[in-house]
Parts: sequence; C-alpha cells; structure tokens
Amino acid sequence: MTDPLPTFSEIDLGEVFPANPIREVDFEIRFTPRLRIQAELWRFQEELVSEYPDVSLESTIQPTGAAVNVTVFQNPRTARLIKVSPQNLAIAFSAYSKFEDFEEEVLTRVGKFCEIFEVTSLTRVGLRYVNEIPLPTQESQSLTRCVRPLLGFDRIPLDAVQQFAAQIVASAGDHMVTVRTAMIPGPIRTYILDIDAHTEVIKPAQDVAALLESFHHTVQRVFLDHITDEYKEIMRGQR
Repeated sequence: MTDPLPTFSEIDLGEVFPANPIREVDFEIRFTPRLRIQAELWRFQEELVSEYPDVSLESTIQPTGAAVNVTVFQNPRTARLIKVSPQNLAIAFSAYSKFEDFEEEVLTRVGKFCEIFEVTSLTRVGLRYVNEIPLPTQESQSLTRCVRPLLGFDRIPLDAVQQFAAQIVASAGDHMVTVRTAMIPGPIRTYILDIDAHTEVIKPAQDVAALLESFHHTVQRVFLDHITDEYKEIMRGQR
C-alpha cells in the first residue's frame, strides 16, 4: 500500500507539547470471542486491582445488534481505564502527557492479558487519538490560524461556515488511518481532530509492540501535517 503522509524530522517527531489538545487516547485489540474470559476475569483483575481499583459493568450493542457485556476497570485519580469483553481489550487515557507512558502501560497490560487468556491471534488492532482544539475567536477564519483542514472552502467561503464534519479513510503503508474532523459551535468554537490508525488483517499477538510504534508514527504525522506553526506555539505554552 502507498503511504500518502508527509515525512518529518526526528526533532519534529520527538517534540512533546506541554499543552496538547488530546481529550483521549485509546488502544484496542480484538480477537476471536473467548468465553473463558468472562469466567476467569478475576485473574486479570488481580494484576490490576492496585492501580485500577474501581470496577463496573456496562453493555454495548455490536453492529450485528447483539449485546456484549463489558467490564470496566478504572482509576479516576489517574484518568485511566481498561475495558474488557469476551472479544476485545481497550486501554484509554484521558490525561496524557507523553507516548512513552502510554506505551509502557499498553504493553504491560496487553502482554499480561494475552498470557492469562492465551490470546495468540488478533483480528483488529487500533490506536486512536481524539484532539479538541479550541479556536481563538468566534470568527470562522480563526480556524486556519490553528489548523489546515481537510476540506477546501473555495465553493462555500469559510466565513459563512458555522459547523462541518468530514471523514477520510486512507492507506498508510501496511495499515489504514481514519481521520475524522469537525468544527462544532459553542461558547468556544472547537475543532475536533480524531485520528485512528488501525489494521484488520489478522496479526499475531506478539506484534503488538511493533504495531503500536507504527500506528503512533502515523498519528504523529497526520497531526503535525494538520496543525499550523501558530498552534504549535500555543501547545508549547508560548502564547
């Protein structure tokens, strides 16, 4: 597959922005449903209980219409949670400082989960970053001070646009990337940049570390290609 994304220097890719706009970052693995997970979930909880003390249950509806029970392990203090069902595991941070912290947690928890439940093959793996970028003013033109939107505004002038939403799914080397963007109204206009790097090609569980690195590299390039130099200054805390 071709990779349409631009390249960036190691300095650009290595920069950590103190005031990042990340609302949430998620990593998910899916696998062939394993009914033993529900019965033996206490074994995984033993690994989590000190850092994810709160436990709750929720039900989600699958595209097929079937309801799936999900166990949620959570730590409100650190704003981290882990969701487990008989067919997937998801790890989410809503307080995010740098990738290395997230990477360490993902590899630790996914590795232990796959070991306990003997998950050796994955049907989907994905890394998703949801960014919320507040626009400087209510003027529509303030959008382009912060981001380089995917949409062109030659047919409908930007100063007439109140809100919009768009989605693009593209190949990115050996995986896919889904980019969703939106401008939503409110007391502070907000630009949503939702980047999901993923593969639905069956992969061995031992590939998680390499996939996570590859996905993160894709997400970084989509993000850096999307934002302006002015917004970089804001994220550095210099404005």
